[in-house]
Amino acid sequence: MGLKLCYIWVERYRNFQNLGVNFSSTEKFHFRESTGLLTCEHIDTLPKKFFENNRIQDVTGIIGKNGTGKSNLLELVCSLLKGGHTGVDTTFLIIVKKNGNYECHSSVDLSIYVNTKFNIDLLSYQKGIEPLKVIYFSNVFDEREHYFDSKVSNLSGNYRYKTSRYATKKTSPFVKQLQFVRSSFMDLSEIPYPKDISISIKKLNVSQRTRRLIFLSKKSSNEFEENLTELYQDISRLGPSKEKLQGHILFSLILDFASLVQPEFEDSIYPLDLLIGNTENLFSRIEEVKLTFKSKLARAKLWQEWLVQSAGILFEWESSNLNIPQNVSKDIKELEGNIKMLERFDEFIDSVPLSVQVEGSRNRKEEKYIIPFRRDTDKLEEKFYNYFDKDSKFVLNWLGLSSGHKAYLDFFSLLWFELKSIKTENVIICIDEGDLYLHPKWQADFFYKIITLIPKFRGVNFQFVLTSHSPFLVSDLPAENLVFLTTGESDDRIMVANNTDLKTFGGNLGELYIDAFFMEGSLISRFAAKKIQEVVDKINSKDRSITIDDRKLINLIGEDLIRLQIENLIDGSDRG
Repeated sequence: MGLKLCYIWVERYRNFQNLGVNFSSTEKFHFRESTGLLTCEHIDTLPKKFFENNRIQDVTGIIGKNGTGKSNLLELVCSLLKGGHTGVDTTFLIIVKKNGNYECHSSVDLSIYVNTKFNIDLLSYQKGIEPLKVIYFSNVFDEREHYFDSKVSNLSGNYRYKTSRYATKKTSPFVKQLQFVRSSFMDLSEIPYPKDISISIKKLNVSQRTRRLIFLSKKSSNEFEENLTELYQDISRLGPSKEKLQGHILFSLILDFASLVQPEFEDSIYPLDLLIGNTENLFSRIEEVKLTFKSKLARAKLWQEWLVQSAGILFEWESSNLNIPQNVSKDIKELEGNIKMLERFDEFIDSVPLSVQVEGSRNRKEEKYIIPFRRDTDKLEEKFYNYFDKDSKFVLNWLGLSSGHKAYLDFFSLLWFELKSIKTENVIICIDEGDLYLHPKWQADFFYKIITLIPKFRGVNFQFVLTSHSPFLVSDLPAENLVFLTTGESDDRIMVANNTDLKTFGGNLGELYIDAFFMEGSLISRFAAKKIQEVVDKINSKDRSITIDDRKLINLIGEDLIRLQIENLIDGSDRG
């Protein structure tokens, strides 16, 4: 079942009033609220299969100068298509084309009169447009709030950063990137492969991360915290090495164990004697080590033995106790797997070339453990990567990627991962400045990659709505596929400009900057224009001579026509 968004009209929304916008290149609707008249004009100017894929229902580019509300319009689309009654407190209507038939979904009982040229079903808007999946993506990070319905997949930088501040067991953006890079789509994307993966260790306040273990007395708990603090200090004082990385994993797992043994199990029968005896034995063995000249790693070895034994007691207790909450039981099993992983640390680290990079000094010193990225990897390596990524005490990332490279990889990996799990056959993807941070070469390729690569991620129907400040997008789309936002001549009211006569597809990029983005002036930057104008004024004044520095400035001008015109002015001045 094919579905396409054709038109929306909204009475008011942020900086919009009585605004109607078309999202179809083959039908142009117009709704006049004062009369209730709804008209439709059919357009047949685009060649068939223009976007080269029958799965692409349509593409719309939203452009205009700053402040016209491009992002607002994109957010309006997401809010109206899903949960419009809760997200938009105003009168609106939405027109979609479903299996060749038009439907007009109205938020209130509007008196709508349709001209006789087309048939349309007038429906009352319910909870959203179905069957349709809505995905919103933005690279912009400005702490902007999005009040989308939960059915909208929000892949914006603002939302990702907000959720990353809280503990979550969802797949992280890095792991999504890692999976995408190892997929067959990475070659098709033509994105350069990352070279290295870095593992960083966050600094911790140990006293704030430990809590009293319920099976220990207050005195024993204090002793436990003191010894654990000393372990952390021992590990932190080690020079950058695989032993130091291993020590931090051990310390992290000890904290995980301590967080599981908590009062919520007070109704269960704990193996108290075994846990108490094992911990008191640890204290005595640590004291013995302190009296010798053994290395700091000796104490770490004792802690690892204690962890394996104590966790084993906990695992046996969990497997025989039916009263443990399912989420807690899951955490215990995850800890069991992570401890077994730690026991294979030497096997893992010996299989990968490990190097250390140190940046900064003293309190600002940061150690990064560098592992070359490998497309083909084993399950053990994957386990360690997943552990580092999920554990809040480590930071897993790519090393040395530019912001543009990271943004490009972020965009395609997030969409690929999101599309893997959708259950509907119609998807509309709203992209707000997706080409932000990209090198001009990648900006020029961006739209081509969208319409050729993304439809390969999933065999469903796609519609794309994009905003951009780049003339490359305008050059890729005919005017029928563009929405030109501008302001009225006498006020700040936002309106859709009628630029259908503008030949944008394959157009001159310089001219498109002026015409499509309403720049209202020269393409030369303000600083350069000022410097050039000063020389021109000097030539025209005739009472001031051209200096050597003026000549140097003229020779720097990159536009041949401007440079020749100035030289002609000089020649004319000399003859005069």
